[in-house]
Amino acid sequence: MRKGKIFKYLMQTKEKEMKWKMMMAVLSCSLALLAMDGPQVHEKMRNRDGGKTMHSVMKMTLIDKNGESKDRVIETWTMKHDETNDLSQSVMEFKSPATVKGTRFLQIQNHDRDDDQWIFLPALNRVRRIAATEGNASFMGSDFTYDDMKLQDSDNASHILLREESFDGRECYILESKDPDSKSYAKLISWITKEHFIPVKVEFYDLKSNELSKVMTIEGDIQKIDGIWTVFTTRMKSIQEEHQTVLELMRNKNGAPFIEYNKPINPARFTQNYLQTGK
Repeated sequence: MRKGKIFKYLMQTKEKEMKWKMMMAVLSCSLALLAMDGPQVHEKMRNRDGGKTMHSVMKMTLIDKNGESKDRVIETWTMKHDETNDLSQSVMEFKSPATVKGTRFLQIQNHDRDDDQWIFLPALNRVRRIAATEGNASFMGSDFTYDDMKLQDSDNASHILLREESFDGRECYILESKDPDSKSYAKLISWITKEHFIPVKVEFYDLKSNELSKVMTIEGDIQKIDGIWTVFTTRMKSIQEEHQTVLELMRNKNGAPFIEYNKPINPARFTQNYLQTGK
């Protein structure tokens, strides 16, 4: 009788062990199916909803290594011009100070080639196309280059998921991206939030030295406006130059951020004629 109880106990234990192993196997398979790889994370980030149109007013602050700062006010309009291929166009107009007032910058995203970019400088009173060789040049004295301003990265870039970790209280995917077409960077390391698929930190590594060149971070809250996750403050810091650029959404007299989505915008604004005339 005692032997029978022992045998029964052993059989029950073995049965429980088998059930546990089966449950763990099913769980492992489920987790494998749920896990995302690098290209999937990048695609989620790339395709997150940004609205069909966007209109905002921002303050750009340039900060040198001595802490001296200069403020500029910029009004921006963005609109999708090709729904099928998810392509956008954007125009920026500097409103102040007087030294840059009236400067306008236009870029149009293309499906099968690099973005087109033009700039109007009031002092020259003409529209000038930004050549591909100027991609690494500073945009209006900021820490952003013309290549940084582009609306989308290359389709030839590779993306590897390095790990997952928390940054500034947000759970993130850490993505390494390498673009063989880039003339500026050897790679980018991005911290992309799991909740919004927004890059809250990006490290830029120099193409020639492979050393850390710049760091971009998102500061403060990420909130929904008109149903779209919105960043309020972005900081780009150049490591060697010890220079920084801060882009911050301005607020109206009621304290609300000056940004709106999916409101009608005249397509004529996204033309070289508008750059020249401002109307």
